Amino acid sequence: MTAEIIPFPIDRNIYFVRETARVLERRHGEAADRFWKLTCRRLYARLQVQGHADAAIRKEIEAFSDAVQMEMQRAAYAAREANTPKGAA
Repeated sequence: MTAEIIPFPIDRNIYFVRETARVLERRHGEAADRFWKLTCRRLYARLQVQGHADAAIRKEIEAFSDAVQMEMQRAAYAAREANTPKGAA
């Protein structure tokens, strides 16, 4: 009997998404590029070792990338809102 292992979607790992977004917000240029490429390579390797097909791995990394971008946008919006005076002008 064989069983299919269905991993928890990486883009739903809120801690990993938020931590990655925070690091990218602090780094710029080449440092940010190196960090992002290393993160994606490690993620690819982890999923490959777990036995996932190339297409499935690429789909997971794309979803993770989208989640990180959304988190960065959410954090930027929250920061703007926190700095906006509330109340009547």
